[in-house]
Amino acid sequence: MTYAIHHDLSGDPISVSGDAARFAWNDMLEALMAHAAATPEHLARTLAADPDFALAHAAKGLMLLSLARAELVGPARECLVEAQAAAMLRPVTRRETMVAEALALWLDDAPRRAAERLEAILLAHPFDVLALKLSHGLRFMLGDQAEMLAALNRFAPGFGESHPLAGFVHGCHAFALEERGFYAQAEHAGRRAVALSPRDAWGRHAVAHVLEMTGRTDEGIAWLGNGRGIAHANNLRFHIFWHLALFRLERGEVGDVLRLYDEEIRAEPTDDYRDIANGASLLARLDYAGVDVGDRWEELAAKAEGRVQDGCLVFADLHYALSLLGAGHVDGAEAIARSLVEDAKAHPSNERRGAARNGALAAFGLIAFHEGDYGEAARLLGSARNGLIAVGGSHAQRDLFEQAYAESLIRAGEHERAAEILGERLSRRGGANLFATRRLAQLRGRNAGRLAALAVASTPLAITH
Repeated sequence: MTYAIHHDLSGDPISVSGDAARFAWNDMLEALMAHAAATPEHLARTLAADPDFALAHAAKGLMLLSLARAELVGPARECLVEAQAAAMLRPVTRRETMVAEALALWLDDAPRRAAERLEAILLAHPFDVLALKLSHGLRFMLGDQAEMLAALNRFAPGFGESHPLAGFVHGCHAFALEERGFYAQAEHAGRRAVALSPRDAWGRHAVAHVLEMTGRTDEGIAWLGNGRGIAHANNLRFHIFWHLALFRLERGEVGDVLRLYDEEIRAEPTDDYRDIANGASLLARLDYAGVDVGDRWEELAAKAEGRVQDGCLVFADLHYALSLLGAGHVDGAEAIARSLVEDAKAHPSNERRGAARNGALAAFGLIAFHEGDYGEAARLLGSARNGLIAVGGSHAQRDLFEQAYAESLIRAGEHERAAEILGERLSRRGGANLFATRRLAQLRGRNAGRLAALAVASTPLAITH
């Protein structure tokens, strides 16, 4: 098959056979940035038009690994073999070779080095949205918030409004800013992103995070609306509805939360770890609030049973364990917790070892909570608290473990420490958080004197919530 050097939507050179492959690749780039459900279809079209397009094979392998599923590691290795074989058939650019090298590094249990290789591409190709988006996602999975923001701070400002994918890049920047606590800047960048690229589900999601973390519930509901703006999206749309459910829960609208769970969040009962996390963390929050969730845990646990041995991502493992515990399947959760202990000792990946240390503490803490040993749960969850960023996920997602810690303290009778944690929580959210205000009210009702004074002093705005 003949080939020529063409240029993709970002203006970067690609070694493809002709316009059919180039147009399909450009569709894939836009869909990738938009988190569109059609992304795999466009990638398949690209490879059908040009089976020897090395960059497409390497990109596919990286996307497969990002799904954190044990059964996809083999296919990702096949993608690397295909990319390397294709690169022997025609000259490829250094940029394309580096994407394949990033895939090889991740397959070799060095995901942080893979992210660094992708970011190195941006030094010579600062508008390469593929390298930018893949490194952004990888840093997110690793909990590398500082490096995630450093890359976007360096490269996002160069994307002027004339770049066809600029809005999506600013959406990534918005999320990186939000995770580091730069809420005003993140909100500005996210709203600009959606204005430039209305299909930017990630930018829309970034603004939802800002509104969640700053206690602006009504604005969050208005911002997310009825979901029409994310109709094109892949399973990110389930997560965005999860955010809407959190806002509804914050207003005490439990009926709407359960409706969103059934009709949107788990409308498609997948076993994608991100979808399991949405469901499990929402059901746990409802459990803590005393809401009867019926048999909904059973569906999640049935999916999690098949993932006990996956061991691909600690964030996923913890939510599989949470799902199993919710349905009373303690043995599966304990198997996950024991695997995390073993990985903390001997896994070949430095990143996995570090994340597993804190993940094991959290997993055993959740088990202790389920068993009613609240003192032990508080000890374990408290020990994991400052290191859980290493398991990946966002602050809003890891907040479930913070809630479990606070619940453990309250039920263990450690009321002063609980009041401190709840007061910090309210302070971060401008005094508006239903979880904290309700529990502080309970503590004030149970205790007099010093604790009541501490609770009142720490929540000056909460009394009107």
